This record gives sequence, structure tokens and C-alpha cells, in this order.
Amino acid sequence: MKRSVIICIVCLFVGTGSAYAQIENTLGIGPRLGYYKVADADEGNFYGGLQLRARFSEVFGIEAAAEYRAGQKYELAGQSLETSFIPVTASALLFLPVNEHFVPYGVAGLGAYYTIYDTEGFIDDIDNEFNVGYHLGFGLEIPFNETTALNVDYRYLFLNPNRNEENLSETKFNGNMFSVGLMFYL
Repeated sequence: MKRSVIICIVCLFVGTGSAYAQIENTLGIGPRLGYYKVADADEGNFYGGLQLRARFSEVFGIEAAAEYRAGQKYELAGQSLETSFIPVTASALLFLPVNEHFVPYGVAGLGAYYTIYDTEGFIDDIDNEFNVGYHLGFGLEIPFNETTALNVDYRYLFLNPNRNEENLSETKFNGNMFSVGLMFYL
């Protein structure tokens, strides 16, 4: 049974690879909206940004994105802490062109996260800082035509604050990200 499923997947991949010639060797830009929830935060929040994708072939591409994520709230030792992030990320995309209207992909990348702290009730202010994180995930691109596509993806972010801050020694910003983007390819 497993062998039959694997053979069907390989035949589907090989058989439809030539049918997917719509979006490749091109550059695209578009808006991105998403939801980010840190495991340690009291609640998640929505975010917005801009993404840029370069497709070098029907199976490989890269992405650069800039976003603003506001309002992750934490209660630490009876004190309130709120963080906002301005991430700038770069990702590698590996596409599996199932057919011309359904293109799943894997994503992996790095990011620089400017972290803004609002430390209401803290005795000592915590300085804003840059942190480096990485993400892994998967998604789906749905081309509407040769120049427009919708992408939906899930990413898990691995991000920890600067360990020099005593107040944040146990806090982690690892979390789940869901996003939807609209790409306009040139």
C-alpha cells in the first residue's frame, strides 16, 4: 500500500511538472497578513507586512519580507510586559508543482527581529533590542493566472530574547505564525 502511494505521488509530480510553467523565473511583490501566537504570551495578535518573492525555476525561490507585529502581552512576576516586533526575514522556498493551480511548498529562513518592549510596572526599563531567529514551515501557492497568486502558509518561529536581561531570562518568543499573501508577479 505504501509503495503504491509513493509511486502515485512520484507519477503525479513528474507528470504535472511540465504543465506548471506559469510562474517561474520572475519577481513578485505583495501584501501579507497573518496571525502570530507565542506560547508564553497571554494572547496572539494579527500583523501586516510586505513580501517580495523571486522564482528561479518552477521548484526553487526565495522570499524577503518586512512586517510589524504588535501587542504580545506577558505577565511576569505580577508585572505587565508587552512586546512588539519589526521582523525583516529571508527565506528559501522549495515548491512541489502538483499542477498549475495547486503548488505546495516548504519554507526555511532567518530573520532579524527588532524587539520593542513596553515595561509597564517594571522597576527597571528593558532596552529595545535586535534578536536573530529562524523559522520552518510549509505553505500553498494558488496561482490565479500568470501574474497573480495567493499564498497561505504556516511557520514555526524559533526566537529567544537577549539573555543579558535578568527580567527575561525565562521568556521565549517561539511561536506559531499563520499568514496569507497576495503576490503580483512581473
